[in-house]
Amino acid sequence: MEHTAQAPAADLPTSTRRGGGGRLLRWLLPLLVIGASGLVAQMLLGSGPQARIAPPAKQARVVTTARFVPATNTPVVEAMGTVIAAHESVLYPQVSGPVVAMSDQLIPGGLFQAGEEMLRIDEADYRFNLRKQEAAVATARAALEEEEGQQVVAQREYEMLDRNLDAAVKALVLRKPQLASARASLDGAEANRDQARLDLERTRIVAPFVGIVTRRNVDLGTRVATSTALLTLVSTEAVWIEVSVPVADLAWIDVPSAEQTRGASVEVTQSAWPTGHSRGGRVLRLIPELDSDSRMARLLVEVPDPLALRPENAGLPPVMVNDYLRVRIEGRPLDQVVTLERRLLRDGDQVWIMAPDDTLEIRPVEVVFRGRDKVFIQSGIDSRDRVITADMSTPVAGTPLRERGAATAAPEGGYAQHGPSGAGKGAGS
Repeated sequence: MEHTAQAPAADLPTSTRRGGGGRLLRWLLPLLVIGASGLVAQMLLGSGPQARIAPPAKQARVVTTARFVPATNTPVVEAMGTVIAAHESVLYPQVSGPVVAMSDQLIPGGLFQAGEEMLRIDEADYRFNLRKQEAAVATARAALEEEEGQQVVAQREYEMLDRNLDAAVKALVLRKPQLASARASLDGAEANRDQARLDLERTRIVAPFVGIVTRRNVDLGTRVATSTALLTLVSTEAVWIEVSVPVADLAWIDVPSAEQTRGASVEVTQSAWPTGHSRGGRVLRLIPELDSDSRMARLLVEVPDPLALRPENAGLPPVMVNDYLRVRIEGRPLDQVVTLERRLLRDGDQVWIMAPDDTLEIRPVEVVFRGRDKVFIQSGIDSRDRVITADMSTPVAGTPLRERGAATAAPEGGYAQHGPSGAGKGAGS
C-alpha cells in the first residue's frame, strides 16, 4: 500500500549536465572581464601623448693649443761618453842605479811642467865614467896632433927625395893611413865621451810634457833598471771623450777631414757639477769602427785644459779621466723647420691639429731630426695650424674640441660653461 516517489530515470542525465555547465561559466566570466579591462587600459595608454627621447649632446673636449712658425734651427745630438787621457806615458829610466832624490810633487795628483825634474838616480858612477872618457878624448887628440906633425915631416922628406912613387907607396911615405887612424881614434873617444855625458844627464828624470802624476812606483833608495816603471804621467793640455752616437746622426755632425778642418762644437756637462756650469770642446775624430755591442758610431771629442789651470778657465769644473759625461754636439743648421717637443709627436710620426671647424685632425708629418727632447718637422705644419699640446685618451679624428678658457654655447634652459683655468692635461684625457 506504500508507494515511493521516484524521479524518472530519463531526467538524471539532464540534471547532471546542467550542473557542470554552471561551474564552467563561473570560471570563464572573471577571465573575460579581466581581459576586457586590460584591452581597454592598453587602448587608453596608447591614445595619450608620447615624449620623444632626445639624443645625448656631444661634449667637446677641452684642449690647449699652440702655433709654431718655421725657422732656421740647429739640431743638437745628445749622448754620453767616457773621458780618456789624450796623452798618458809610463816613464822608464834609461840608466840604472838607486834613486837618490825625488820632487815633493812626485805623488799622485802632483803637477809638473815640461822639462821639470821629477826624480834623480845616483850619478856618481856616471860622473867618473865621463871623466874617463874626457881623458880618452884628450889622449886621442894629442895622438892626432902628433901624427899630423909626423905627416909634415914625411911631406918634406918626400919632396927632398924628388921621386915619383906609386899612389899606394906614396900614401905610406906620407903616413896617410896613420893620420886616418888617429882621427878615427879621436872620433871614437869623443863619441864615448858624449855617451857618458848623455848617461849623466839621464840620471835626471824630467817631465816630457805638462802633466799630472797618476801613479808612482818607486821611492827613495829604490834601485832601478831600464825595465823599471817609475811613474805614470797624464797630460793636462787636453783630454778626449769617447762618445757613442747613432750612425744616422753622423749626417748632422761636422767631423774634421781633409776638407773640413774644424769639428763641431760640443758642450760637456755632468750631473754633479754646479748648476749652469759646463765645459766646451770640439769633435776631433770619427773612430772607424762601430761599438761591438750597441753598433753605434764612436766619436772622439777633445776638451782642452781639463783641470781648468789656465786663467780664462778659472772656476770651471775639472774634467777627470774615467768620468762619465753628457755631451751636446751642435749639428748643421736646418732651414724652415718647425721645432716641436718630442712628446707632441704622436704614434706613427703624427701630430694632433685643431681643425678650423674645431674638431680633431690627426695629421702625418715629415720628421728630419729626432733629438732627446725636440724633433724638427720639415713639412706637415705651418704657422696657421693649431697644434694640440694637451694629451687625450683614445683620440678619434673628428672629435669636437674646445680650447681651454673658451666659452661654450649655453644649452636651452642652462648656462654657459668655461674651460678650467691653469695648465695641465685637457678634458677627456
